[in-house]
Amino acid sequence: MTSQYWEKAYEALSLSDEVMAKLIERYRLVPFKGFSSVAESIFRSIVGQQITNVAAATLWDRLCGTRHGRWDSFLAITPTSELRKLGLNPRKIHALKEVAFRFVSGEWSERSFQNMADAEVIRVLTSVKGLGPWSAMSVLIFGLKRGDVFPIDDFGIRQALVNLYFPEETVVSVNRKANRSRVESIVGAWAPYRTAATWFLWRSLENDPR
Repeated sequence: MTSQYWEKAYEALSLSDEVMAKLIERYRLVPFKGFSSVAESIFRSIVGQQITNVAAATLWDRLCGTRHGRWDSFLAITPTSELRKLGLNPRKIHALKEVAFRFVSGEWSERSFQNMADAEVIRVLTSVKGLGPWSAMSVLIFGLKRGDVFPIDDFGIRQALVNLYFPEETVVSVNRKANRSRVESIVGAWAPYRTAATWFLWRSLENDPR
């Protein structure tokens, strides 16, 4: 996502949506922060599953403090017992090692992911137990930096939708079938800049979505 992408997104989203226009005015100077590699984005998405952003950052910092060499090689050879001491549960350790082995073996690579369509990335990632649609969407946004991704399964995104567009709903009810067409009518208008819209929805919660 280049600076040109963001400038076009600012203009298109501001013209199509008054709420989004206000968010852009408030947060457009907050830079989007992606990851340097697909592998790192996958590992971070696993570490951050089902815990708060603060807890995820703490756990990731512990992992970084013990890392040596490439992420995939490091996680492939580090004993499970050592990863447990850092606070990782068995489910996350299993997923981390599975992904690490796929990169080390050459089954997965940065280039192969770059060449995949969004749907294929989701299919490949969710073939690993412990990687669900939310993780795949996170990789598309922060690892591959795709420009038109909208992770409706993300709790924060649903909370932002409730706060800004559907105050009569809850985080659970806003994603129910009965409300899907209402959500889609708003989200659809953001294409092809739904990643940018997602970023501003996250920013509206005043936290770091990564």
